[in-house]
Amino acid sequence: MAYHVRAASTEDDLRGIVALQAANLPHLIDPTERRDQGFVTLQHTVELLREMNNVWPHLIATPVGSGEVIAYALVMDPRFRDRFADLLPMFVQLDALACPGGVLAGRSYYIMGQLCVGKAHRGRGLVECLYAAHRRQMAGAFDFMITVIDAANTRSVHAHEKSGCSVLHEYDSVDGRHWVIVSMALQPMG
Repeated sequence: MAYHVRAASTEDDLRGIVALQAANLPHLIDPTERRDQGFVTLQHTVELLREMNNVWPHLIATPVGSGEVIAYALVMDPRFRDRFADLLPMFVQLDALACPGGVLAGRSYYIMGQLCVGKAHRGRGLVECLYAAHRRQMAGAFDFMITVIDAANTRSVHAHEKSGCSVLHEYDSVDGRHWVIVSMALQPMG
């Protein structure tokens, strides 16, 4: 099957993201599937996705000839940080990494807000395609892409490493979960 990766541009695209996201929330997936296939952590509304998309378009994959969203990678400008209570611990960690002398000091970054590939389309290189599209879309404006992954989501950790992401930092949240912050350089490091 051939796929088309493009910027989300319609309400149907945003509704497709929400539907795919809803099908992959951890409380809706049995423990074996969560372990083997991964999951998404946050649930967005169409309204919030639209606000974010108006700043930087989300990227979606659709089968050629179809508008069905079968994969997505959200783009979240850091100005949305206060809209996600669950991500505040990540931003505290990033702020420390961005202070003088820190890894991100003086560098610009955005958050890849979430990536998901539909079950029937996994293992076909869509993660790499979505990240290649992220590089093309975002490299002129940012130095790094950053995302945080629940360490229990080992499929996601491995998919990000395979796509060229590097572990930037790890931390434990107050609820006892272990998180991995990964980054992808969009600009040559000098």
